[in-house]
Amino acid sequence: MKTRMTALPLAIGALLCLPTSAIAQEAPADAPAVEATDADNAASVRSAAPSDDNSASADNNTSKKEQASNQDAKAGHDDTKDGESADEDDDKNWGVSASVAFDLGIGAFTKHKYARRVRSRMVMEFSGYYTIPVIDVDVSLTTGFSVWLSEGGDSNGKHGFRWADSSVNFSREIWSIKSKVANTTDIAFSINADLGFTLPTSQASITSDLYTQIVPTIALAFSLDKFSLSYSITYAHSFHKYTSTTLNPDDLDVLSRTNGVELIGATAIAVDGVLTEIELANVFTVGYKFLPNFGLTIGLGSADAWTYDNGTITEADDLTNPNAHVGRGHQQFSQGIVALSYQPAKWVGLSFSMVSTQPWKTADNKSTRFPWFDAISPSKNFTKFMIGAQFQY
Repeated sequence: MKTRMTALPLAIGALLCLPTSAIAQEAPADAPAVEATDADNAASVRSAAPSDDNSASADNNTSKKEQASNQDAKAGHDDTKDGESADEDDDKNWGVSASVAFDLGIGAFTKHKYARRVRSRMVMEFSGYYTIPVIDVDVSLTTGFSVWLSEGGDSNGKHGFRWADSSVNFSREIWSIKSKVANTTDIAFSINADLGFTLPTSQASITSDLYTQIVPTIALAFSLDKFSLSYSITYAHSFHKYTSTTLNPDDLDVLSRTNGVELIGATAIAVDGVLTEIELANVFTVGYKFLPNFGLTIGLGSADAWTYDNGTITEADDLTNPNAHVGRGHQQFSQGIVALSYQPAKWVGLSFSMVSTQPWKTADNKSTRFPWFDAISPSKNFTKFMIGAQFQY
């Protein structure tokens, strides 16, 4: 099973000028299964690296209006010079945006040609929002797609095209305060809430019979002059028709349980083990604006994912390791981001970033991986480099 990890992508896509689906780690067709961080659980965790197919259902930690306001602040505009323009921006209760990103996995730089895995994508995301004036709640709709630029990476052929999942989000600023220290230094603190619903428009979600996914998020943000800190916690609960992806046996030429395929009925088989039901992610970011239009962001996220407990993973299962904790499968991932962002104008933002999404520990469960760069298994493309741009109106 390809763990979706919707809750894991760092909730700073707007800040980094990147589509959130680009931040999510994809699982190339030839990628080996990701090891569980708990060696005792390794036999019962039947999942692989996170997939990008449904990750456009982004965790938006701030309201769309606040994101636009942040963009203006980073651009260094002084609206007091044009009172009419400032009033128009304040009265505007809708907006649209588009973002594009190009990524390249570190596997392209592997020294040995037989271990080299070139993986590169273009990811686009489109979003629009409307603010309900009476209750000051932003309602946004987001969708997107990705195209493989490298010949490898897509299971459907060369340069594969994939729609991402779409999402409907309701976000609101719960509380905020802004002030000045010694009449010179700006200080601000805010608490924001977001409730997202996934629309299964990706092929992966359609194949796995996903009904929807509910994704609530609480985010705290603090800024002091040129420094900023943020923390968010995201919970994601998936609702599938079945606890495993099911197909008609007539659609397969070979039925092999050792490859994760199991007959469950006369007209249905389960593939890729048990699907993920619950995810919980925590994200910390630190930012510094060293020039009016330039900023540096360092982020660290961690996520836990649990499969459905459908009673199939038991001690009686001949594929269960004697040391395994039976029941729900459990996986843990980390995600580290280092990004440089540039705001040349009010309506556009650019960024260059390095993103690493990987298990916390190595396969032998003895060492902890460095979360911001994978120097252990570069051919798996856990680390990738990205350039992105975001346009908004």
